[in-house]
Amino acid sequence: MKAIKNITLILLSTLWICSCDSIMMDVSHKTEKIHFTSGKFEVYGELRTPKGNGKHPLVIMVHGDGPARMTYFSKLKEIFLRAGYATLMWDKPGWGKSSGEFSNDHLKAERADILIDAIDEMKNHPKIQGDKIGVWGISQAGYVFPRALDKNADIAFIILVGVAGETGIRQTAYYIRAQLMCQGVTEEEAKKAESRFIGLYYVSTYDEYLECAQPLVDDPKVKEMGFVTAIWPEDQWNPKDRSSGSFYDPIQTFEKTNIPTLVFFGELDKNVNPVQGKEAFENALEKAGNPKNKVILIEGTDHNIIISESGCEKERRNRSGSGWSDYDPRYLKIMGDWLKGL
Repeated sequence: MKAIKNITLILLSTLWICSCDSIMMDVSHKTEKIHFTSGKFEVYGELRTPKGNGKHPLVIMVHGDGPARMTYFSKLKEIFLRAGYATLMWDKPGWGKSSGEFSNDHLKAERADILIDAIDEMKNHPKIQGDKIGVWGISQAGYVFPRALDKNADIAFIILVGVAGETGIRQTAYYIRAQLMCQGVTEEEAKKAESRFIGLYYVSTYDEYLECAQPLVDDPKVKEMGFVTAIWPEDQWNPKDRSSGSFYDPIQTFEKTNIPTLVFFGELDKNVNPVQGKEAFENALEKAGNPKNKVILIEGTDHNIIISESGCEKERRNRSGSGWSDYDPRYLKIMGDWLKGL
């Protein structure tokens, strides 16, 4: 294995390399409310800075899909503050104080514009080093960051967690396969559903569409997931537009992004394919060539790098509030050390 790939498989049997007690310690910091406008959105967030004089590098934290508030990910903020970095997170528009409604067809692009405007806002903040603003993001953020980079966002470093290394079509198809197998469906049958879902986006005739769609609609487990719930009438059906965001592949941008990038995958991730993602980012970041790039797969963890038995939705739904902070300690240690190394 070439050294530049810097791929690490961390086995669960490995000794813990950091103390849970040290991770849980409170970190002294100052908190400041932040407000900025981004297009049709009014964004309200929270800036935390380490105590002390002078300017600090900044980690802008970007949520995944669904509801998201500025108060999330407290333990991760402690890791960043301990490494000497300020943190910025905002209420996603539609939740908390931030206002505005995302467009279904342009959600990820609009989120990228908010990120770009946040970076511009923070460049002139008296407590922030404007040339050392990086991003941490989970899940859907893996589609937001490359769109921001495509628009020449001034990002100094990137940390990615549980992000897809493929199009949204294939990522959703993997999710369907993985969740069906979580419910006891055989791998063979789950793969058929995965293939049929992908086919919905690539077929060119209505008959081909029906061949893919009808078995998915007839399967109550698939229908319950909400991705395919009914059959389009022939007079309302059209082949998918290949220029739509569903066909966007983030890997093409990361191949050309020569800034320090750290990527984490949980071996039990049932939301995005960790095996495909690890390989895709390995190849992309090798091509990009930055010596500080790392791709890390952590055994026994789920989509959020939380210690897990299965990574399935049922386990995640039944997780307690405190359980959502039960990160693998090595994830926290590696991330903090990597930031200090920058």
